[in-house]
Amino acid sequence: MADIPHAPARLAWLRLSPLMLVLLLAVPALAASLLNLSLHLPPALWWQTLSGADLDDARQILVLYSFAPRLTVSLLAGGALGLAGGLLQQILRNPIASPTTLGIEAGASVALAAALVWMPALIGFGREWVALGGGLLAIAAVLALARRSGFAPLVVILAGMVTGLACAAMAALLALFNSHYLAGLFLWGAGSLSQQDWSVPSFLAPRLALAGLAAMLLLRPLTLLGLDDGAARSLGLSLAAARLAALAVAVALTAFVVAGVGSIGFIGLAAPVL
Repeated sequence: MADIPHAPARLAWLRLSPLMLVLLLAVPALAASLLNLSLHLPPALWWQTLSGADLDDARQILVLYSFAPRLTVSLLAGGALGLAGGLLQQILRNPIASPTTLGIEAGASVALAAALVWMPALIGFGREWVALGGGLLAIAAVLALARRSGFAPLVVILAGMVTGLACAAMAALLALFNSHYLAGLFLWGAGSLSQQDWSVPSFLAPRLALAGLAAMLLLRPLTLLGLDDGAARSLGLSLAAARLAALAVAVALTAFVVAGVGSIGFIGLAAPVL
């Protein structure tokens, strides 16, 4: 009797490389963006809008100061959260670790909300530092809760969800008793990509570039973290230092995004898988 080929062998040709998968997702997204842009502005006016918009044309103003900044912020925030999720999954060896499931986004968000209510001067001084402090406190709480279990993947995620829920409850209380700050609190709690100028892209771009550069410098340690601990140590890697450095970069990426556009959930969980 002839051998029946196994299903995995028959479907091997369907497997896509990461680059092909990215292209498969990026091309339709780009096409949809261009289609949406063409609905706002005829293609013949695109170059004129970028090179020198006619301020008497409402369509060009809308594209230049709303559509284009929103698209830029979407790319920056999505890339940063995806990178943060990848770092966290590599550090913790946990496929469902992300800024959302570990409570980092919620911690950064509630820190910004608390500063807005009680110490608004901190927001003007540097909201990214407030968000960074909140994110670091949240991940510290998660690691403290999961330490006794040896950082078992399920326990880490449960600790992150508990921390996130606690932060969300605190943010809800702040919104309940400070209704005059309600709009700002909802922004950091729910997130918003709506833009009216280029201030948020200008805020995010240099900070995310520095954090991305730091992540690139950690490429070799992160690769070694994929090995077991004994093999990584034998190659000269300080596990604690590498994990703390990568964790700090992941928290910084998340904090910058939350400070700019608020909490954008679960991108950091899905993007590394893709």
